[in-house]
Amino acid sequence: MRFVLSLVTLLLGVCACRAEEIEINEIDSDGSAKARNVMRNATLAEIYENAVQAYLEENWDGCIAGFSDSLHGYKTYKRMVTICRRKCKAEAAGSSPIFAQDIEDLHFYEKKVKETLCLMKCNQDYREIAGAGALKRLPLSTEKKFINLAIYEYLHICYFQKGRYQDAANAAFTFLSQHPDHEIIRKNLKYYLNLPGVAVEKVKNLEAAPFVQKYVRGVQAYEDENYAEAVIEFENSLESYMESEEQCRIYCEGPFDQGWHPEFTSSVANHFTFCLQCKRGCSIMLNNINGKFQSDLLRSHYNYLQFAYYKWGNLKAACAAVASYLLFLPADETMLHNKDYYNSQPKVKEEYFTPREEALSYVKRQEYELMLLHYISKEFTAIDARFKAFKNVNTKRPDKKELEKDSYSKTILHPPPGHSPSIRMQFMGNLSTFRDEEVKIEGGHATERLRVMDDVRLIAGEKELGGRNRYAVDGFLNSTDCDLIMRLTQIAVEGDGYEENKSPHSSFERFEGVTVGRMALMVYFGLVKPELLKLFLQRTEAVRTHVERYFDLDRPLHFTYTHLVCRTALLDSSANRTDLSHEIHADNCIIKDDGSCLREDPAYTWRDYSSILYLNDDFDGGQFFFVEDRKRRRIQGIVRPRCGRMIAFSAGGENLHGVQGVRHGKRCAVALWFTQDEKYLEYERIVADTVLQRVRILGTVQRKDIQIPLRYEDMLIQCFKEDETLRRILKEFAQDDNKNSNVNNN
Repeated sequence: MRFVLSLVTLLLGVCACRAEEIEINEIDSDGSAKARNVMRNATLAEIYENAVQAYLEENWDGCIAGFSDSLHGYKTYKRMVTICRRKCKAEAAGSSPIFAQDIEDLHFYEKKVKETLCLMKCNQDYREIAGAGALKRLPLSTEKKFINLAIYEYLHICYFQKGRYQDAANAAFTFLSQHPDHEIIRKNLKYYLNLPGVAVEKVKNLEAAPFVQKYVRGVQAYEDENYAEAVIEFENSLESYMESEEQCRIYCEGPFDQGWHPEFTSSVANHFTFCLQCKRGCSIMLNNINGKFQSDLLRSHYNYLQFAYYKWGNLKAACAAVASYLLFLPADETMLHNKDYYNSQPKVKEEYFTPREEALSYVKRQEYELMLLHYISKEFTAIDARFKAFKNVNTKRPDKKELEKDSYSKTILHPPPGHSPSIRMQFMGNLSTFRDEEVKIEGGHATERLRVMDDVRLIAGEKELGGRNRYAVDGFLNSTDCDLIMRLTQIAVEGDGYEENKSPHSSFERFEGVTVGRMALMVYFGLVKPELLKLFLQRTEAVRTHVERYFDLDRPLHFTYTHLVCRTALLDSSANRTDLSHEIHADNCIIKDDGSCLREDPAYTWRDYSSILYLNDDFDGGQFFFVEDRKRRRIQGIVRPRCGRMIAFSAGGENLHGVQGVRHGKRCAVALWFTQDEKYLEYERIVADTVLQRVRILGTVQRKDIQIPLRYEDMLIQCFKEDETLRRILKEFAQDDNKNSNVNNN
């Protein structure tokens, strides 16, 4: 038994690439001493965050050095992981079995044990060079920053600020290779190309796959009718493409969080399917030539080669290229015509039309994998349907009293979080003691307004979402904004907004939130960077402006509540969950049994419009959906979260909505509610603007071991009582609002 447990422990800790809980230390084995020291003493995530901080502090040298170190570390990590896995797989495959006869497929498992032992040794050898933390699991949240090329979104600005305009152009072009529709960086690149010292012909994609340059040179030689050179370049490109895809497939064999505790056989099948789906995406990832997707990239090699070999006088090689191309598209008329032409040549034999070995192996593997994935999808879907039917038949139906009781308890929880009117008025009363009595509290828009970004684009309107007064847009945040605002989730409080209930909606999820008032206190005491709060206020103000303009309202919208919310799937969360992360509800009324929705207590009746700004998509489940009615749950429209996506809708019963269960990972978003009644404006945004102004003038307040309580409102009031500068700035805000109001009225 001890041996089994030890082996399981070894297998779990061997090799991986994308788990979330363990960081990685990385170095460059042949880099500078400085780089080695940085990599030994910091994780890739820390190096990345330090580079972001350098960017925020306008430390351009530190920005460039930090992002360069993190890029180098990530590439070294991937290279060493791939080398170890490939080496160990080959050694295990070539080893002799302990017992000659293959009983119960034990030869397969014996090879996996040997492969595991080899991986452990390979990893250990590298640790002796790279440090004790090398080749540990790299968190998905960290790796995603590198996969999305987010680094270059910072780097091009840092290079520009240092006058390194060619490098800035390269960095911008690299980012656009994966995000070709990013309008702002497209404009930046156009600007860089006109700066002194920038050679357009030298602008390059710094993350291009190794084969791309060879492929481009092959195309150029082909067009120049230099067929000998074209053959050489296309053969080299083809070999490099196959190698790149093989490395990608090997890297796919990383960790997989099952999300539950399956049997041995099930866990093997699940992990295999996960890796297989990843491997199927490798060719899609590679078919990108500097931002242009080319679905026929691999087979185009054989198209170019067949004609180049023909012009070079090598008919046998030309025929093999034709046969290889036809493996991908057997009915291609042009290539079949070419085959007939070559077949008519006197020196050509039928056996010349034998597909090349690498093409035959590739197509067979693709075909088998597709058939296997289709089989898995079809069979498991059928089993799942039968299981649900059985469950529905055998599930005990609650009696009417239990149903009514359950419905009432859930109804109380349905309204999204917010301050009750009594608490809100109590806080406002305290605030008013620091302002002139005759000064009216206005809409709280002191935050510096940002023009809505040019790349905000409508992705769905009423027709697509199946109802009225609703729409969705992309582009409110870029990946940098999302990463920065996500840092505010580190101060989120469990059960915030729901009376400390850590799982108010689902027993399979943990709910965390943070309000603007808490953010302001954290900034005031130097526990959070003021730039993060400023960015948060600016981006949410841009959302308010957009919603107000989109619906063409006759009266202005005011913030009434802002809540940064994260929902995290717990470890025992099943992948087959059917419960909701947030039950179906409306934002300003209570749904009755007859389907009506009444604006009465405990609903927040003053809320007129709602919006959600999403920050991430590295989780499973968690889709937002609209329904026609709560009982039948007929879905009208679904919105899948992603960084910078925003949905908005009127808050009444015409827009019943909910959130599907978060099955794995953490889903974070900013929930925003608006009112057209000034009495219910969000006072904490006024406080936040005041705190930011105070910190800009005098800096933060330093107190040792300061703790922000769960009920923080009293602490906020105390800060204003003790801090004369806060009171003065608050008074100035009030006077400015009053002046603006008078101007508007005139």
